[in-house]
Amino acid sequence: MLELLRRVSPFILSKAKRFGSTEQDRQDYYQEGVVGFLSAVYGYKPDCGATFKTYACTCSLNKMKDLLSRRNKEIALQLFDSVVSETEYVEDPEEALNAAVKAENIIKAISERLSAFEKKVLFLHLRGESYSSISKITGKSVKSVDNCLQRIRRKLRPEKDD
Repeated sequence: MLELLRRVSPFILSKAKRFGSTEQDRQDYYQEGVVGFLSAVYGYKPDCGATFKTYACTCSLNKMKDLLSRRNKEIALQLFDSVVSETEYVEDPEEALNAAVKAENIIKAISERLSAFEKKVLFLHLRGESYSSISKITGKSVKSVDNCLQRIRRKLRPEKDD
């Protein structure tokens, strides 16, 4: 088993690098990829219509995608919590309802309009990271980070009623 894992490790690591922007992220995605590969080892059936290589790669990538999806949901929940926390002491139920609807619209806009990279930059920015810090974390230039945040602002700007 160790020999098999040693052979497939470079493939999993190369895919993990595409998902993670920091070393810690890459390690998390790598571990998920290994779990997916091991589930393929124990779950593969030769009569399933796919080669083991195809099946194992798919299982590994699907585990990494699941982690990405969970992280995107966490970001959305953090944003939702930050918007909702502003409405905790609102005494007017109508104001509270309007704030909750606004928060839901923001989360929906983020999930529908922003790319994975834009979501990551937004989350880092909201976490208080500087442009240069975001630049280092994502491996992009400071100018790219600035451009990304400008795109995010444009994409999330409320639509004007004409």
